[in-house]
Amino acid sequence: MKKRILFVTRNFPPLTGGMERLNYHAFESLSGRYETMLLGPEGCGGYALGRPATAVSTGSSLWYVLRSCFEACRLSRQWRPDLIIAGSGVAALPARIAARCSGAATLTLVHGLDIIYPNRLYQTGFVPAICSSDRVIANSANTARLACAAGVPEKRIEILHPGVALPRQPSETVPPRLGFDLQGKRVLLAVGRLIRRKGLPEFIRYALPEIVREEPDLLFLVVGAATESSPLKKEGIEADLQQAIEEAGMQGHVKLLGRLSDELLEQLFSIASLHIFPVLDLPGDVEGFGMVAIEAAAHGVPTIAFDTGGVPDALKEGVTGYLVEAGNYAAFSQAVVRGLRRSGKLLSAQCCVEFAARFSWDRYGQRLSAICEKMLSSHSQGD
Repeated sequence: MKKRILFVTRNFPPLTGGMERLNYHAFESLSGRYETMLLGPEGCGGYALGRPATAVSTGSSLWYVLRSCFEACRLSRQWRPDLIIAGSGVAALPARIAARCSGAATLTLVHGLDIIYPNRLYQTGFVPAICSSDRVIANSANTARLACAAGVPEKRIEILHPGVALPRQPSETVPPRLGFDLQGKRVLLAVGRLIRRKGLPEFIRYALPEIVREEPDLLFLVVGAATESSPLKKEGIEADLQQAIEEAGMQGHVKLLGRLSDELLEQLFSIASLHIFPVLDLPGDVEGFGMVAIEAAAHGVPTIAFDTGGVPDALKEGVTGYLVEAGNYAAFSQAVVRGLRRSGKLLSAQCCVEFAARFSWDRYGQRLSAICEKMLSSHSQGD
């Protein structure tokens, strides 16, 4: 008889952020080996791979917490899972309470911000639930350090980097139709939610003008919008971006593209010279891993990034990009120019793709299944 796993998460498709993708692939990999059930947000049933799913409204954070705790306990009593997985720290509390109802083991996936989120209620209620999990999977070495500092015993922590969807074949250079001329331009690309931690206004103010002086035929394309599918919301930065563009005189060199289709994003990666990731080192906020750097590498595009949070786990210095001391914009400008002028095998597309292949979702699923198998075996023996 297959072991049973209840997967509890607030972050799941149809939402499209990095945590949603990770939770989806984690659930997918386990569903092929175990009996699985999903407790997730509205709309999750259509993406549950034919497995039973219960949806909870995420319109109100308080309502979500109360309802998810109730539903997790109900499902745990009725279905009697052997293991309950929390897809993030936000789901750790309902997962832990449900485990007490059924005697199941608990595993929590943590991503960085869900450990240090600066809210007294969250730190009082959710972080202890993370710490009491039988096992904690951190998405980077930095997240593992944060978990230890929060009180998770080091022996309970596993580091498992998120995966990436590898292109089926190398991207062809297809000029995307964007309503402006790209001919003869060198392209810098930034991809992700427009939130303060990503550091884009600061990059435009303090680094981009110097880069443009060295490389006048340069375009910086920003892909993303200022929405975040999490109760840990941060204010969008569109107004600050526009102001930074005007103050730096970069109107002819920066294009804000908003959300784009996967096809159009593929085309942008195919023409981009570098991916830019100027993440800020902020108190109470953290870049847990930097999955977008792996995604860029999977398309053969190197990344220039600040050395902060979990980003170093997603970039191989001198091979898939350059890491720069956090906050040093002069050095960041120099690294970008050096990356643009690279020659030979330096930061080659082939090296980027080979590095990204280590982070395939297949490998992620294999590692996650092995961790779960070990937990289930140990729990059944009463260890």
